[in-house]
Amino acid sequence: MDKNIVRIVVMFLAAQFLGLFVGIQLIGEPTYQEWNITPNRQPGDVGNSVIFLLYVIITALIIVVVIKYLRWAAFLFKLLEFFMIFVASSVVFFVILYYFQIPYVYELTLLLSAGLALFKFLYPKIKNLTAIVASAAVGALFGFSFDIVPSLLLVALISLYDFAAVFVTKHMVYMAKELSKMDLSFSVSSRERRYVKERKREEELSIELGSGDMAIPLMLAVSAYKISFSLIDSLAVTFGTTIGLVLVLHYVTTRRVFLPALPPLCFFGVLFLFLARVLFH
Repeated sequence: MDKNIVRIVVMFLAAQFLGLFVGIQLIGEPTYQEWNITPNRQPGDVGNSVIFLLYVIITALIIVVVIKYLRWAAFLFKLLEFFMIFVASSVVFFVILYYFQIPYVYELTLLLSAGLALFKFLYPKIKNLTAIVASAAVGALFGFSFDIVPSLLLVALISLYDFAAVFVTKHMVYMAKELSKMDLSFSVSSRERRYVKERKREEELSIELGSGDMAIPLMLAVSAYKISFSLIDSLAVTFGTTIGLVLVLHYVTTRRVFLPALPPLCFFGVLFLFLARVLFH
């Protein structure tokens, strides 16, 4: 298998399993019940799915405008990234430290989160690590905050949006190309120099996978756990989304095209969740 594909899949799975651990702790520990991020704190309200879709669309429009019209866009995104890493890693570090009953959990969480965000700001090459941590935190929080029905609805809505953003408006392609130049933690990437027979020269081939393409499948896996508090359901989703990811990556590397990853990932995730519910429950 292509080395770039293997690396991306490994990073995807790292985000999934880290996020599953965090998400299951959020669900099972009463301490975290106030961490629900939905506007009305109602995990079963499908209206929250529509609200968050609107958040995604508005955020994407703002990003496009900033990239196109602000000269200091790169610096602004660096600051946004710093804040995102700090907040997201705080969730991950706190849950892990609390689980292992490490003393001074608040102080250590603050220190580790600020340290990771600062290290990324000074050393951009660790962007894959910070993207994995951020995706794990976001996916875990969303899965914890949404029950399975609103989660399935949000997955469907965002998959449709992803398709339209790539093939209709094409703004997702523009965003991905521009943001990838900044080495931000909004995606994981793998690069490799390889001899291309068709062009008779060595070229750098790369693959990018957006942090949303890791966080949304994770959200589905975490919310699936809430159905009957069974890891089987979560692992079925993860297995399905991984299959979808491999198929997408194989297609884009052989055809050299840009594809929306979420529709196939989420399709296989939902399919394997359905099979797990039929076969094991």
